[in-house]
Formats: sequence, C-alpha cells, structure tokens
Amino acid sequence: MRRPLNMREDGTVLLSTLLVLSLMSAVALALLTTLRTSVTRSGTLDAQAQVDLYAQGAREFTASQIESVAGEEPATLNARLAEPEPIILPFENGSMTLVVSDGTHCFRLSALSDTSGLGSDTARLRFEALMGALGIDPGTAGRIAAASVDWVDADSQALPGGAEDGIYMSRAQPHRTANVPMVSVSELRAVDGMDEVLFQRLLPHLCIGETGAPTQFNIETANSGHAPVLAAILGGGLDAERVALELIEQRPSGGYGSSETLLASPILQDFDNSAAQFDGIVFGPQRIVVEAIIRFGPVQRAQLLAYEGLDSRRPKLTYRVWGSGEFPSLAWARLIAEETEQ
Repeated sequence: MRRPLNMREDGTVLLSTLLVLSLMSAVALALLTTLRTSVTRSGTLDAQAQVDLYAQGAREFTASQIESVAGEEPATLNARLAEPEPIILPFENGSMTLVVSDGTHCFRLSALSDTSGLGSDTARLRFEALMGALGIDPGTAGRIAAASVDWVDADSQALPGGAEDGIYMSRAQPHRTANVPMVSVSELRAVDGMDEVLFQRLLPHLCIGETGAPTQFNIETANSGHAPVLAAILGGGLDAERVALELIEQRPSGGYGSSETLLASPILQDFDNSAAQFDGIVFGPQRIVVEAIIRFGPVQRAQLLAYEGLDSRRPKLTYRVWGSGEFPSLAWARLIAEETEQ
C-alpha cells in the first residue's frame, strides 16, 4: 500500500528537480546574455572614446596643416585644392580618412543677416536666384528666401511671402523664429515652406560662415556642379546660368587670375551684367573644408571642419558639425547617384 505513494513522491521530486534545473538554466542564460551585452557595450564605449580622441587628433592635425599653407599665393593654394584626393591614415584596428577641399563655392546662409540682426536683401535675392538655377519654381523660391530672412532677422515684421512668429506659433508644435543668424545648415529645415526633398536639393550648395560675411565664389577651382552658385552671383536667370557654366568650363588653363581678365572674357561681352555682383567672385580659396571620417573597431564618426582667414597667417575654425549629412563631397556623390538613377 506504500509503494504507489513512494512512486508519487519520487515523481514529484523529479519534477521539482527538473523545474529547478530549468529555472537555473534560464537564469544562467539571462546572466550570460546580460554579460555578453555588457561586454559588447563596454567595448563599444571604449571604441567611441578612442574615436573621440582620434577626432581631436584630426582637428589638431588639420589645423597645423592649414596653418602651414595659410598666407601662400592664391595660385599655389588653387593648385593644391584643384583636385582633392582623400588622405587615408591607417592605424591598428581602424583608419582616418580626410578630404580637404576648397569651400569657396557655396551660398552662405549666415549672410542672410548681419551681426546687428538686420536682414540682407542682397543675400535674399541671391538665395532666390540660386534656387531658380536649381530648377525650383519662382514662387516657392521667393517664399523660402523671404522666410529664411524672417527666420534670422531681429524684427517681427514678415517680408512679403515670408513668415514670422505668427505662422510658426499656429502649428501643432508651436515655436518662434530664431531671430539670430543660422548656426547650422540643417537649421534651414525649420524654415516655413522647406521640406526634406527640397533641402537635399539645396544642401550641396549651402554652407555656414562668419555672420554677415557675403558669399564668395572661387572661380579658379570651381567645376560645373558649382555653376548654380556662380549664376546667383551673376544675378540669376537663364542667361546668367549659361554664362556661369561657360566661365567655368572654358576657364583658361592658367586661370583668370584677376577681375580684369575675367571681365575681358569673350563670354561676358554680350552678357547684361547690370544685376551681377562681380565682387563676389574671387581668385583664391577663402574657406577650406575638411571632411574627416574616423573608424575604430565597430565605431565610425564623421565631422566637418571649415577654416577661414587663409589670407592671413592665423586661419581660424569657423564651423564644425558632427555627422556626414553636410559633407560637400558626399552630398555631391548622392546628387550624382540620384541623377544617374533617373
């Protein structure tokens, strides 16, 4: 009469033992997973810290290199920057890639207002002309240019077609205009009328410089892809777009060298230059852009550095941004890829 009871007890003990073993296995597996995640996270954090150190080294290296060439003759700098090649610096478990290029081919969003907060009509019209050269319809271009000035100027009165606080405060997530110069190209996304497709279209042609400093264009190192910015400086319109492209593609082998030589070009002889602002065309780099990509183990970081004051012996870092979203060369690569697919 006792044996069936003992069998039941043995079965209960066996079941309890199996249950405890299963529970211990699950706990062990969870601990192993947590440990593996912690080890991976720790390794990633170490790699990120190492990448940050390499990024600091990249800034110091590029600053020293730019200081060493600052003050050189424009023709010498033009030759150095005419066809930028990547500089690859390998190291254990990673590498650093630097691309140094002439950054004097972009429209400066920071020129839309001056240090006193006064909006610039010249920059607004030039921005509008740039958008026209990129095929953006005149109505949209005019509204975005006006809204961009309203975004950065200190007053609260909207320009015709522009947008001040009243427009932004009526949105689902209300906010006010910045009322200060733009500090990042990406800030243009916040301007009324801007969308991501249009922003990506404009991105390769935009930059940030010193507040109020006008857009300048180095015609000596420009390629045909930079023509829309030159067309905007020449006053905009179909004729300006044609002339801008011809001035770049038919540039003399030794360059123009001076305003006198440029103005004497046969390309300009029948061009109505009454709206052109030739003082925006320069013959040497005024801004150098360094694109840096640092890879170490599983981590990759990218940063863009822009230096100005190259005509002196003390160039300074005027713009820095993390991420490759504003890389000129990568933006050009994306643009070319999209055009090829179409």
